[in-house]
Amino acid sequence: MQPIKIYNGPHGQGPNPWKPIIVAEELGIPYDIVWIPYSEIKSEPYTSLNPNGRLPAMIDPNKNVTLWESGAIINYLIATYDKDLKLTYGDDRLQEKWQLQSWLMFQMSGQGPMFGQKVWFTHIHIEQNVQTAIDRYAAEARRIMGVVNDSLRKQRQKLGLSADEPVWLVGDKCTYADLSFVSWNTLLGTAFPGGSLDLEKEFPEYYRWNANMTKRPATKKVLEFREEGIRTMKDTASQVVERQKDARKLPTYEKSLGVDN
Repeated sequence: MQPIKIYNGPHGQGPNPWKPIIVAEELGIPYDIVWIPYSEIKSEPYTSLNPNGRLPAMIDPNKNVTLWESGAIINYLIATYDKDLKLTYGDDRLQEKWQLQSWLMFQMSGQGPMFGQKVWFTHIHIEQNVQTAIDRYAAEARRIMGVVNDSLRKQRQKLGLSADEPVWLVGDKCTYADLSFVSWNTLLGTAFPGGSLDLEKEFPEYYRWNANMTKRPATKKVLEFREEGIRTMKDTASQVVERQKDARKLPTYEKSLGVDN
């Protein structure tokens, strides 16, 4: 099998490309990361792969398939390569199979945008201390975490699990829906700097859930590789920010949540 290609931007702090990379690693799919400077993603030839000019994009040479949007890529990897149902459920568990889609869409429409806007207005927006925006997206990010936390708590009660046993969003195992949240969770220290979020105290189920995911060998491997890239690669993202009229600078690097778990 030829490696699939997943496009990412140096230095790798952007969370969305890591979502399908984590899934590929968990499934044992060979892949190569194609590092493309942010200065090249808004023009050809990259926009032929992703007309939105964002990351990631994916090329699977084995099936002659090119995709963009991280959720679409995850769905493709699961449908094409997870024949053993390692990260999903089959038609014998139809409710759970399709419920995973609800959580993936929630990650894409909720967690990613709200966490992202919290980072933007806290650190990057040219007008500093736009407190109404910071407060709004802090509240929305907490709301998202609360939805997940409450659902995990109900799952724990439903399945009769002890506090030490892992609990997942759907059914009785970790799936692609759970893993889709991991890379955005790494930015919680940046989104809520200075201890303004006590994740373990405010959202204990969310905290344990993330810790259980980041302990998985495949996911841990990807997060450690990401951390190394952030430490060592040239940060071309800063060049893009410098050209944006509504941006001042990238946030100061914060250790990624979950890397040492």
